[in-house]
Amino acid sequence: MNSLDSELRGRRDDYREAALAYLTLLLVGVSRLAAEVVEDLRLNDELLLAEVFAFVEERYRDPVSLKDLARAVSLSPGYLTTVVRRKTGRTVLEWIAERRLAQARRLLSETDLALEEVGHRVGYRDPGYFA
Repeated sequence: MNSLDSELRGRRDDYREAALAYLTLLLVGVSRLAAEVVEDLRLNDELLLAEVFAFVEERYRDPVSLKDLARAVSLSPGYLTTVVRRKTGRTVLEWIAERRLAQARRLLSETDLALEEVGHRVGYRDPGYFA
């Protein structure tokens, strides 16, 4: 982050390319961290959270709902929401949105896809809602 900040503040030659490279590295790191989190949860006997995050990782591109996830982990939507919020401070839907937006940032920085297409690829069917 410090290097990215330095590039953006210094505005030396090719600073945009350098900033994009730092952002790409940051997004790759976040993506890798998501996989590590699921494994760490399994190792720490947080099997429910591991299942939740694995589901989110596998299905964030799809139009999934809280009911879909609750069904996948054999819990009621209300109970699942309570447990996830208590253990993480966020709701299931916030985690899904966070994962979608992380991938959207990655696609926006690494491709020339239109905003509508990026939204579609990360699970937002309504371009206006994504924007």
